[in-house]
Amino acid sequence: MSFNFLKGVVLSPDDFNMDENVAFIEDFLYSNSVTLIYSPPKQGKTWLGYGLATLIAKHESVKEVIYLDMDNSLNTLKDRAVNQTLITHPKIEYVSNSKLRCTPMEHLREISKEATVGNFEGIVFFLETTKDYVDTDSKSQSEEFMKIVMKMRDAGATVIIMHHATKSGSTISGVQVFINSPDNVYELTQKARDENNLHFMLTVTHARSLVKDIGLSVNTKSLILQKLDEVYSTMSTYEEEFVRKAKSALKDSKEGISQTELLKATGHEKTDKTARDTLEKYVDKFWTKNQEKRGRPITYQLIT
Repeated sequence: MSFNFLKGVVLSPDDFNMDENVAFIEDFLYSNSVTLIYSPPKQGKTWLGYGLATLIAKHESVKEVIYLDMDNSLNTLKDRAVNQTLITHPKIEYVSNSKLRCTPMEHLREISKEATVGNFEGIVFFLETTKDYVDTDSKSQSEEFMKIVMKMRDAGATVIIMHHATKSGSTISGVQVFINSPDNVYELTQKARDENNLHFMLTVTHARSLVKDIGLSVNTKSLILQKLDEVYSTMSTYEEEFVRKAKSALKDSKEGISQTELLKATGHEKTDKTARDTLEKYVDKFWTKNQEKRGRPITYQLIT
């Protein structure tokens, strides 16, 4: 018996003669996959996206990075110097909602028309953010969005989606399809801000492949992305706040600050054992400690 509907669509051994997926970042981000990253607003998703786009664009296997920003205004993009960084990169095409002549979803449907087998190989898409494409609480809209994204992946693309958490920040927002459809889903948490460097932890919440939690840092001036220093990755919220305040105080003092003054600058009394322990924990990491000499108190100076 012959079935015409099977012609050309049945898998054969030759279909598996494909290149291995490229590891843009080992154990975290691979080519020809759909990765969804979610967090509450103001956690730095866009800066992480910029850092990832800059890193990925340098890879020899990548033909083009297409950044579809449906969230940020031209004024915001100018404030972030996108005109001096991303759009000047020869491999990066930056699409802004301000120039679209249709809705973001209509634009995505146009992209899907070109998502034929092999047509998107070597292409990396960033979609920011899902809420600007669809009502993420609408099952039908969200399913259409993810079906198009999966079609793009099956055409050879790598797709990175920026998504929001619920208002409480406790879990991913929207319907179940945003969890079930992507290859890998990460929760993003901003750990700290150090001058022009933003530090993030990305925790795997759902995965089809063997990926792991990772810490990343992005410089908001150069957009250089690096693995997060282990010091930051293990810091508690209390320690992050303490370090931020201490560094701010030390930055304004060339002569150094006494322990009592430094603890006061962080909002703690000298009798606060937890604060004193935290101060000592980060000696030779963020600041140096000069031992007492001839009756002068112990002082701390910022490591630059």
